[in-house]
Amino acid sequence: MMLEQLNDVYKTIDPGAAASMAEAVDRYGRIFVYGGGRTGLMLKAFAMRLVQLGKTAYAVGETITPAIGAGDLLVVASASGSTPLACHFAETAKRGGADLYVITSPAPGRLSAVQAPQVTIDAPNKDTASSDRYPMGTLFEQALLLFLDDVVGHMHGNAETMRAIHANLE
Repeated sequence: MMLEQLNDVYKTIDPGAAASMAEAVDRYGRIFVYGGGRTGLMLKAFAMRLVQLGKTAYAVGETITPAIGAGDLLVVASASGSTPLACHFAETAKRGGADLYVITSPAPGRLSAVQAPQVTIDAPNKDTASSDRYPMGTLFEQALLLFLDDVVGHMHGNAETMRAIHANLE
């Protein structure tokens, strides 16, 4: 049942969006990611893969994350489009001259007012989900992870290079 619902949600994503995002992300020297809660974990997984591809990536909120500015990219995701910190960080990054890549649901929210989303995922968020089985933003978060892994699949990297960069302090 979950795979069926996740498949239905995934079909709402523009089929060319992963290749388009891969091309966009590849143009930046530094990529920052932010999402609240579990959405943030999906974005951190994406940042990890970017590092393994040889990119410089940071998770907003970590103590080693530098200032963002012109020439940088902030990838920000919010299922509701209104997560306060996601909106704040998007506004701050934009004021600092950074570019944004916004992933949210189709419903208009404060984040969409900062910048129109490049990717929409039509899934319930923590306020609209009605299923006790897949509560809150579960389907959005899982679709986001699959989508971001698809983005990585479109980027120029190979398993051997990625393994060489993979963390060895584990």
